[in-house]
Amino acid sequence: MKKIAYFIATIYMLVNITACVDLDTAPYSEATGNNMWSTESLVEMGVTGVYNSVKKPIYSTSMVGAGLWVGYYGLDVLGMSGSSRLGMNSLFTSNVNPGNSYFSNMWKWCYDGVHRANAAIVNIPLASMDEGKKAKRVAEMKILRAFFYGRLNEVFGNTGLGVPLYLKPVAATEAYLSQSPESEVWKQIIADLTDAINEPNLPNKDTAKEGRVSKGVAYALRGRAYLITKEYDKAAADYTKVGECGYKLFTDAGAQSYKMLFKQANEQCDEMIFSIQYIEEPTKAYGSTLQKYVAAFQQGSLDSRGCWTDIRIAPAVVELYESVDPVTGAVSDFKWSNYLPEWDNLSVEDRKVFFLRDKMLNGTVINSAVTNVVDGSVGLGSVSSAAKALYLQEGNEGRIKKAYANRDPRLTFNVVTPYSEFRGVNSNSTAEGTYVYRFPVVNKAYFDQSTSDGKYRDGYTPSGSANAEKELVYIHRKFVGEGLEFAYRESNPIDEPIIRYADVLLQWAEALVEKNDLAGAKAKVKMVRDRAGINTPDAPFTNQTTARNYVRDERRREFVGEGINFFDEMRWRTLKETKFDRKQVEQVYGGKVSTGGTYEWIGDHWYTWPVPKTEIEMNPNLTKTPGWIYE
Repeated sequence: MKKIAYFIATIYMLVNITACVDLDTAPYSEATGNNMWSTESLVEMGVTGVYNSVKKPIYSTSMVGAGLWVGYYGLDVLGMSGSSRLGMNSLFTSNVNPGNSYFSNMWKWCYDGVHRANAAIVNIPLASMDEGKKAKRVAEMKILRAFFYGRLNEVFGNTGLGVPLYLKPVAATEAYLSQSPESEVWKQIIADLTDAINEPNLPNKDTAKEGRVSKGVAYALRGRAYLITKEYDKAAADYTKVGECGYKLFTDAGAQSYKMLFKQANEQCDEMIFSIQYIEEPTKAYGSTLQKYVAAFQQGSLDSRGCWTDIRIAPAVVELYESVDPVTGAVSDFKWSNYLPEWDNLSVEDRKVFFLRDKMLNGTVINSAVTNVVDGSVGLGSVSSAAKALYLQEGNEGRIKKAYANRDPRLTFNVVTPYSEFRGVNSNSTAEGTYVYRFPVVNKAYFDQSTSDGKYRDGYTPSGSANAEKELVYIHRKFVGEGLEFAYRESNPIDEPIIRYADVLLQWAEALVEKNDLAGAKAKVKMVRDRAGINTPDAPFTNQTTARNYVRDERRREFVGEGINFFDEMRWRTLKETKFDRKQVEQVYGGKVSTGGTYEWIGDHWYTWPVPKTEIEMNPNLTKTPGWIYE
C-alpha cells in the first residue's frame, strides 16, 4: 500500500477536523507553532507535509499547455535529453534574466522543503510520543533537508557562491541570511546525512513500503555529496553501503526487466531507493500528470483520450543508443550514415525525405488522402528535387525502421520511434488498439473512426501521431500507460523514482573513473548494461577520458524521463555542448520545431542559476550571482 500517498490524500480532512494549519498554504512561521507538533498524530501530519513538498518539483511555465506543478519528468526538459514544444519562458535564449520564473520557482520549491523540514526537526523532540519514533522521524527530516539543500547547492550555489543556510524555523519576514559558501553548505548536508546514518532507529530500507527515506537514501545522497566535492574514496564507500542496506537492480523479468521496472507491479522493488508514490483518484491531486503531457495523441486512459505530447525526447539522446551487431552482439556508435549513405550530403530539411510514410502497400495506392499528404507541403513539397528522388513509394517506412532496429534495447523501452507500434485508445476511451507512429498524418484520427488516416482497410494498422501532427518528434514510452492501463489521464498511479540503484551504480562508476580504477568503473557499468541486455565494450575503458565520457553517456541513456539528466549536465558543465550546440528544439530529422524556439548560449554563467530577482529585492544581504544582469 502506498501509505504516504494515501495519508497525503486525507491530510486536509484531518487538518480541518483538528483546526490546525494547512501545510500546503501556511507561512513557515505558522508551521512552527507548538500546537502543530504537540501530539503524535499531529507530528505525523507535519512529517507528511514535508514529504509532500518533495513532489512535483517544477512549475510548467511554457513547458506544457497548462499552468501547474509537474513531476520529475518535467526536469528532463531542462537537460539535454528532453525538450518542450513551447517557449519555456525564454529560458534557453539570450533574453533569459534573473527574473525568469524557472529560477524563482526552483528556489521556492527547494526552500519550501527546507523550511518545512526545519520546523519538523526543531519541534518533533518536544512532542508527546515514543522517543525512538521521534528520533526516527527527525532522522528522516534531516535526510529531506539535505536533499533540498543538495538541489539548491548544485544549481544556485556552485562555483563557490553557496546558498543561504537556514537550520531552524524562521518567519518569511525574517529570512535575511546571506549565502553560506558552497563548501559550508556541502558540509551541513553531509552532517545531516551522517546524523541520519548514525540514528539506530532509522532502518536500512523502507521495508514497510511507506515511501519513507532510509539509511540507504542517506548513503546514496551522501555519496553524491562526496562525488561532487571530489572525495572519491568516501563516495565509493557510501555507494557500497547502499547495496549493503539491501538495494539491488531489478532483474526479475529477464530481458524485459528494464521495461517492467517502470510498471506499477514493480514500482516498490529493491531497486527503488527513494520515489514519489502516486495513487489513482479523480481529483488529479495525488496521481502523476505524465500521461497527458508526454504521450502520443491517441493514448489516454479510461476517463479521457487525447494526450498533448508537449514534452518530447531530444534527438541527441536517441542518437546515443548504440547499434548492436545481431550476430556477435558487438556494439558500436550509432551513425545515420551507416543506414542512409546520403545522410551527410543532405540539408537538414532534405533529410525529412527518409522519414515520410509509404504511399503504396503491396503495389497498390493506400489512399488518395495519404498520397496528398505525402506529396504536400509537410512532405515532399518541402524538400529539394534531389531529395525527392530518394523517396520510395513503398519501402520508405521499412528503410528508416532499420535505423532503429538492432539498437540498445532501452531505446525501444524508452521511446516511441517513427514507424514503431504503441497501444492507444479509441475515440471515447472504451476500447484499446494498436497504432503505428507514421508521418505525416492526414489528421489525428482514432482507430474506430472511418476517416482517411484512422481506418483504411483490413490489414492496415491505423496511424498514430504526436498532438502536433505536422511535427515528427520522439515520444516518451517509459511510464506511459498502454491502452486502457490507467483509469485517469491526469492522475496515474506510477511512482516516479528519485533515486534508484542503477543511479548509485553509475555514480559509483564515475567515482572510480576519477580514481583511475577503470576496470572497477567498467564492472559497475556492465551491471547496468547486462540488465538491459547489451554488451559492454572494452575500448572506452582504456583511458580515463574516454571512460569518463562513456559513463556519462550511459547515464544519459539509462535515465531518460526521470529528471536526472539536468543535474548531471550542470555538475559536469556539459550542457552547452549537449543541448545548446544543437541550436534549436528539433524534430527527429533535425528540423526546427515551429513553436519550440532557438537555443542561444549566453556564457558559462548559465551553469550557476542566478539568485532570483525577487529574492534579491526582498533580501538585501544576498549576493547577486556573478555574470547575470539584474535590472
